[in-house]
Amino acid sequence: MAVLMIAAAGLTSCTSASTTASQYYNAGASNLSITGAQLDQDYLFRFDTSNAALTMALPSAADIVANLQSPFVGEVIDVAVAADGANTVTLIAGTNVTIKTSASVVQGNTTATMYCELDNITSGSAAVTIY
Repeated sequence: MAVLMIAAAGLTSCTSASTTASQYYNAGASNLSITGAQLDQDYLFRFDTSNAALTMALPSAADIVANLQSPFVGEVIDVAVAADGANTVTLIAGTNVTIKTSASVVQGNTTATMYCELDNITSGSAAVTIY
């Protein structure tokens, strides 16, 4: 019922106002380094953690900001990471990216939604925080 209500309201994306349509990225059983464009484009990053713990290296804050159409301080990008197996996925911060402790590790057999807030969009000083 809730899905129908959301669809009826015309909501089709859970990402920021600057982003394109949400996408799914299957990293499989590999570590992954993403770009700012991927963070802006892809909503769900899935990892097969059935055999080993994996990592997801985030881009720099400058790359994240540069790939948004009209970034603004306080803007939030939603991103989900799925650890599809018993092991974890650990996020690795890019330059000027702060990852809060609660968002740094996705436990096995869990999907965690994280929020990337733009703290500074000034060229040369861009900064974001992942919650």
